Amino acid sequence: MKKLTAAGLILAMTVGLAGCSGNKTASQTNAAPSATSESSKEETNKAEETTSETTELKVSHVFAETHPVHQAYLKASEELYEKTGGRYRLTLFPNGTYGNYADSITACQMGTLDIACLDSASDWLEAGGVLFAPYCFDSYEHWQTFKDSELCSEMRQEIGKAVGGVRQLNMYNFGFRNLTANKEIRTLEDFNGLTLRCVNFEPYSTLKDVFRVAITSIPIEDVYMSLQTGVADCQENPVTQIVTMKFYEVQKYLIMTRHMLACSSTIINEKLWDSLSDEDKDIFEEVFLNMGDQVDQMVVDNESALIEECVANGMTLMEDIDTAPFKENAKQVVENYPAWQDWYNQIQEMK
Repeated sequence: MKKLTAAGLILAMTVGLAGCSGNKTASQTNAAPSATSESSKEETNKAEETTSETTELKVSHVFAETHPVHQAYLKASEELYEKTGGRYRLTLFPNGTYGNYADSITACQMGTLDIACLDSASDWLEAGGVLFAPYCFDSYEHWQTFKDSELCSEMRQEIGKAVGGVRQLNMYNFGFRNLTANKEIRTLEDFNGLTLRCVNFEPYSTLKDVFRVAITSIPIEDVYMSLQTGVADCQENPVTQIVTMKFYEVQKYLIMTRHMLACSSTIINEKLWDSLSDEDKDIFEEVFLNMGDQVDQMVVDNESALIEECVANGMTLMEDIDTAPFKENAKQVVENYPAWQDWYNQIQEMK
């Protein structure tokens, strides 16, 4: 995501003034359980062990409340509250209600926001863009192997340092990105004359070279109307987003190209992190690694149902696609990014 302009920085600072970092009072979506327990002896004892004050950590993200990322944050809040004896919990600001994606990152760097989401860190570390390289990952198993590797730990450390002012706590994915269109697309030739809506900055914009197609940048909230009116002919997103935005109402075909894995991460303000005790750091790491795994699992568990929902709403599912030409073009794209090469090659060796 692009870095903020000076105006964006001012906006992030202004939004952050609504509550200082580590606010002791609840606001927006209070995601943790009440410190008041039910009338069982075990739960009463747990309640007595909690502190008199609970530190509310503000979390900003742009996903809907039904999205796996939000649902996993809810569970993370419960787990954090329990493991710290009620000393910490999360206050969630979904749907961009705190700030947009870029503003939230800046606010997290500055400390006016405690926790945010970070996708590709390529604006700060060019090599980080490899996570969004087309056809970098070929399955969810491949992604999990990467996450369990020393390389993933190394990348999280390097990304946190490069972004500055934050620590990266986890990585997770919310599904492979696929195409939707109003015509069958199986070959490169089928893209002739079409305009693909995609996020129009690197590495997303490399899809113009993967599919040899014209691309256009349209804000996500305007994509539905653009597809309906023909401003764009096709678009690409994970099925979670396709269902959430009801693109099945304006597109006939769901085309399983699986050309890019949509992934993200959780970052925490570095000063907040440094203020934690070693014991609490261990708890936070455990909680947010679990959170990332929960997102991954929900995505896998939900994907078939989401595809079925698209079909039930009139879309034709296309899986018999020859992706070999797309993948060959993707290899050429990667060659144009020397900074990706080392990490890309290591990820490919994990297949």
